[in-house]
Amino acid sequence: MRAIKFLGAFILLALIITCSSTKIASSWKADDAKTKPYHNIMVWGMMPEKDSLMRKQVEVHLVNDLVSKGYHAVSSLEVYKEKAYKKLTAGEILSEFKQTGVDAVITMVLLKKEKEEKYYPGGVFNQPENSSGNLDRYHTDIFDKVLTPGYYISTTNFYWEAVLFELVKEKPVYVVRTNSFDPASTERLAHENGELIIKDMMKKKIILDQMPPEE
Repeated sequence: MRAIKFLGAFILLALIITCSSTKIASSWKADDAKTKPYHNIMVWGMMPEKDSLMRKQVEVHLVNDLVSKGYHAVSSLEVYKEKAYKKLTAGEILSEFKQTGVDAVITMVLLKKEKEEKYYPGGVFNQPENSSGNLDRYHTDIFDKVLTPGYYISTTNFYWEAVLFELVKEKPVYVVRTNSFDPASTERLAHENGELIIKDMMKKKIILDQMPPEE
């Protein structure tokens, strides 16, 4: 009986991990936004140095997704390396981008990281016990149900905002917020987030489904 309860907890945890996914909470595009063949897009993960691994994963996945559509895209970590975490003024940031030949920037900001813990109690009676059995069987069933401990399942949720800025306009033309509910790993989180953002940008005609090859 006790083994069955623990097996149930394990199966429930496995289902939660398998069903973890990233979803779009909201997205917006400027009224004057047009589909453009950007020539050099920089992906900039705006995260502290302690999240450097996740930043790298998020940037690389989104860069690769853009490259698969024929765009030239670069990671800010790849370009700036140790300077990537240096605090710059707005003017310095624009100057850096223009020197790099960037015409659009996609920023990725982790708005919030939230941990939740849900308790599943043990010792729950789903139906009345069959009292027609012998005493030792009845005692064993009751003992298992009453003394089977509860268990906790912990989840970690991530809330993101991505913004596409055009360097010529110096203002955002597209904003999307996504929620990642208990991803199996930050690698999977970065993969799902990148794919979802690219699909939404194509749906809203922000980027081309496929860039034509350069002549």
